[in-house]
Amino acid sequence: MLQTMRLRHALYTSLLAVGYVGSAHAVDVAVCTDAGNFTIELLEQQAPLHSANFLEYVDRGFYTGTVFHRVIDGFVVQGGGYTREFRSKLTLAPVQNESRNGVGNSRGTVAAARTGDPHSATSQFYINLTNNVALNAAGEDWGYTVFGQVTQGMEAVDGIAALETGPRGPFPTDVTDPLIAVTSMARVVEDRYPGVSNEERHGALLGDIEAAIAAGDNDAVIVHFGEYRAACGELGPELLFQEANALAEGGFNAAATESLGEYLRVADNTSETYLEALSLSRLLDPAAAAQASANEQRLAELTSDCTYPDPPVIPDPENAAMEEMVAAQSAVQDYIEVSTELLECLEEAVEDDDLVTADRELARSAYNNEVQVQEGLATNWNDARVRFLELQEQ
Repeated sequence: MLQTMRLRHALYTSLLAVGYVGSAHAVDVAVCTDAGNFTIELLEQQAPLHSANFLEYVDRGFYTGTVFHRVIDGFVVQGGGYTREFRSKLTLAPVQNESRNGVGNSRGTVAAARTGDPHSATSQFYINLTNNVALNAAGEDWGYTVFGQVTQGMEAVDGIAALETGPRGPFPTDVTDPLIAVTSMARVVEDRYPGVSNEERHGALLGDIEAAIAAGDNDAVIVHFGEYRAACGELGPELLFQEANALAEGGFNAAATESLGEYLRVADNTSETYLEALSLSRLLDPAAAAQASANEQRLAELTSDCTYPDPPVIPDPENAAMEEMVAAQSAVQDYIEVSTELLECLEEAVEDDDLVTADRELARSAYNNEVQVQEGLATNWNDARVRFLELQEQ
């Protein structure tokens, strides 16, 4: 089993190496964020353990959706450990410190964040905004391992550093406003569409993905998704679901799970595809499925007095009869009424001072989820209603 996993990882790495940038470095990584993009060149020779560790997280899609939670202008921009909801992510084993490699924490370098234990670095990284000599190894004291260098887009990093910061989530300071997240992180590969605009490149790569899916060439689908991510293309719910399925079919469960997690965050959770994605996510990650089941059971205990309504099905306005639309309107109104009562019930649970933090977070998550369902249903209904009325006037 272990050998099979290694073979799959080797194949995935080779697939990713086929495809984006002018003169590509095998160890360059494209970092796409809400506030601009930049490129990291990994120092594989000077910090082989940390470079390999970082690439493992990149190939798993681990960094997608993680935020820069510690931003101090004139010092560092740090991220790689928390989601947009400020949930910490499960990491791999820590890496041995390599800070005595002769590479200092100078402006634009990328280093591994860690605790007071010098050998505790996992997924979190930071970018030096200035020459932080105090972070280097000195004598018998370990420093912070530099394993990369920003080679393009340092202005994007400086832009993040210039944002207003303050308290948010569990952090008393240093979180940007607005919150900035990584939208993609992928190995930089050779650009097959040089000399065109980003919009044209994205369109061409989307065409390649569509053609590969139509041809049933799953390896090519994975390659083209890697190229698209390296080009910082935008991935909506449909693309995320396609990517997750391709990765799962290829046996890259960790990466598929990350894509599904992002899909489940942004997709309409009343859709049939959402349920398929949820089912696939649980199949790929049994531990997460067990935790989700335990959370659902605990939430049911905490909110036993709350009534959870089932969202109504909205008819297709292209072929719905007037009676169907009238009935749907009534069903939506009824749902909104019960849903609002549910929100009030969940709010009481969130504000219960006797709850431990984990239980309060479960109730808060349920509250936020119901808000999304309610808003999504209202939007879908209004869109269907407008379209139906348009057709009636034709």
